[in-house]
Amino acid sequence: MTPRIRAWLASNRGRLWLGLRMIISALLAYGLALAFGLTQGYWAVLTTIIVTQNSVGGSLKAAIDRLVGSVCGALVGAVTAIVLPAHTPLAVGLALVVAVGPLAMLTAFAPNYRIAPITAIIVLMGTGAATLGPFGFALDRVLEITLGSVVGVVVSVLIVPARAEVQVRGAASETASLLARIMTALASAMQDGAPDLGTLPSQVEAALARLGAAADEAARERRSRLSDQPDLEPLFRTLRRLQQDILALNRLFGVGWPGPVQATLAPPWSAYANLVAEALQGLAVALPAREEPLERAALGAASADFSSSVETMRREGMTHALPTDGVGRILGTAFRVEQLQRDLADFTERVREVAAHGRSRKS
Repeated sequence: MTPRIRAWLASNRGRLWLGLRMIISALLAYGLALAFGLTQGYWAVLTTIIVTQNSVGGSLKAAIDRLVGSVCGALVGAVTAIVLPAHTPLAVGLALVVAVGPLAMLTAFAPNYRIAPITAIIVLMGTGAATLGPFGFALDRVLEITLGSVVGVVVSVLIVPARAEVQVRGAASETASLLARIMTALASAMQDGAPDLGTLPSQVEAALARLGAAADEAARERRSRLSDQPDLEPLFRTLRRLQQDILALNRLFGVGWPGPVQATLAPPWSAYANLVAEALQGLAVALPAREEPLERAALGAASADFSSSVETMRREGMTHALPTDGVGRILGTAFRVEQLQRDLADFTERVREVAAHGRSRKS
């Protein structure tokens, strides 16, 4: 096996295992559907493909959403078919309006249950209802969905389970690395103005969205007693605050600074921004490996140096000649630096908690 193939296999290990779990789930669901004599076993097979997700938490969510939606849709469809027997095209149309109407409103407010109106339509228009009756056909449908959901979750738990916590660490690492790149670009912003960040802000937003979804799945695993991981939601919240701090600083640098302000504040700001970028990149590396974050005393000193420079400007009256909005921008930058320092310390503590949990599992 060539090094290139080995590298490709290593980088795509998660995707390959997901594909294998889907294959196993589909075959197992098909075999069980045959064993139980289900008339439409293909629904069980389809359900396993839908339910088998990248993580155990994702599989649990997909299974619950599909089960709840199928039960609601099957029940509404069966009741409608009995109350409004559809023997003509007009009657079928009326029954569809009565059944699908409330379920469509449900999915408008809860998109996760989109399967509900689909199930109701199948019960009303499926050919099996003519032989099994509405309730019999609806019951078969629910049993098939239940079988597929259970198989999908069981296979996700037993066959090389992918924990959402791993995805959380990966998405958090990616977010921190992107924020580090923004801080590097901002290091010269006090002299050169706000840099062109290109797609970096949208990349950060996308990474945070993945992080939030993975944190929800991790919480579901923890509530289901399928994981002993600590609550990872604070990791998402802290990175969201860091994003807001850094983008707010970028907006403050959108207008050029007067020469005296640049001469006083640009050097300490540049030193601090580069140290923040270095710290964020270090935390991005530590997260996936569950490593203890490094102590960075120089970062606190750089933050204090910038705040001291702002105070020096005020004490020496350098701000008196500036317009009000200029003074406001200086004070706003000082406030954001203090906030960024607190949130960065909070993020470091969250990474330390992840590392501590990793050590406790090994011991």
